[in-house]
Amino acid sequence: MIRSARTVRAACAAAALLAVSACSSGPTPPDLAAPQVTGTVYVAGTAADGSSTVWQVTRGAAKPLLSEGAQILPLTSVSLSPDGAHLAYVSANSLYVKDLRTGAVLPGRLAADAVPEAAADPGMPQGSPCSVWSPDGKRVAFTVQRGVFVFDTAGTGSRVSGRPVSAWREGRRDLRNLASPPTYHDARATSEMTCAHWAGASRLVFDRVGQDRAESIGSAAEANTTTLARVDAKAPQLTNLSARWSASDTCGDRVLLDYHPEQSPAATPSPVANSARRPGTPLLMAASSLDYRAYADSPQTAAEALTSTGIAAEGSVWYFAPDTCRLTTAAPKSADEGTYDYLVTTLDGKTGKTVQQRTLPLAVGAGSPLARPAGGHVTALAAPGGHTIAYATRDGKIAVVDLGSGGATELKGPWKNAVSAVGWRSN
Repeated sequence: MIRSARTVRAACAAAALLAVSACSSGPTPPDLAAPQVTGTVYVAGTAADGSSTVWQVTRGAAKPLLSEGAQILPLTSVSLSPDGAHLAYVSANSLYVKDLRTGAVLPGRLAADAVPEAAADPGMPQGSPCSVWSPDGKRVAFTVQRGVFVFDTAGTGSRVSGRPVSAWREGRRDLRNLASPPTYHDARATSEMTCAHWAGASRLVFDRVGQDRAESIGSAAEANTTTLARVDAKAPQLTNLSARWSASDTCGDRVLLDYHPEQSPAATPSPVANSARRPGTPLLMAASSLDYRAYADSPQTAAEALTSTGIAAEGSVWYFAPDTCRLTTAAPKSADEGTYDYLVTTLDGKTGKTVQQRTLPLAVGAGSPLARPAGGHVTALAAPGGHTIAYATRDGKIAVVDLGSGGATELKGPWKNAVSAVGWRSN
């Protein structure tokens, strides 16, 4: 265990008179017992010299596992295998898997390998590379600038999908279907791809978002869909769905969706027209029901709206229990940073139905040493077999919060700015 500290009390009496006045009018966080941190936590962040590093923290002692220049090792790409034996990451545009037991690093695989020349344009958006392990820990999916790749721990793998590229001609779309008058101006537009998540052991789900525009034309690339990829065959089998669902996370075959109504040009009618759900409504859905036609046929079993959990609120967190896929969410009941009441909801991983919901004061926010999570709503890292979570705060700390008691403490380490907690293993 690392040394735990009590959440700091708001103590104005020892301050100067002006400080007393200011403090007494400000928010006071709840005084709750801080949780104890057991096991080993893996933290990705930047060191004092600006290098990107991954640390292994056990009983207060931090050991660096990786260290590269900030531009070489994007920290969004780091992930720990379910058994804690391997670390996946992207460095200098190559994909790596490190065996943490032996220290061996598999030779880097260039993300540009076997990618059409059109997809390697210098102007292609960089995006945020990521890696996600399959539930059985045997394979890892990398999403990088060039597309989605899957590798096993021996380094064997291939590209699943390249980043779509559309050719354009001024005033018209899809150069391949048009004549080529010499007066037209050619351009290409590329679409971004969201992080690929595993929906089971052999299926991936990711979005292709046509939001990048060719500067001289101003027309977006046409890809705007959610894609399901089966990777259990020799060649990946891709299915572009009728709508873009904006997948945020997965557990087993369940997919957590932000649910946006954008869709591919061929998708008519819009799924929004057949549903009472508003755009942006978070949903929990079976991967097999992602096609809006199946969803419309059986909405009561295909999806469950999570609006009542507050999961979409700024500063909210969620996590899936690895063994049961139960979904737990914690959302602030007010956007006011001085409000400490959170709505904590546990949902059945299969049906999405609420198992338990209660209001709990959390010792995070204004007036507390620990801020709310960085970003809008984020995935938290759950302790093995417990209700304690870890997340990166807005000011680069690692907060450890007990969703049973509401107590919070900081996981301290040598990082200057923590970006994420990427793994938590029992010893």
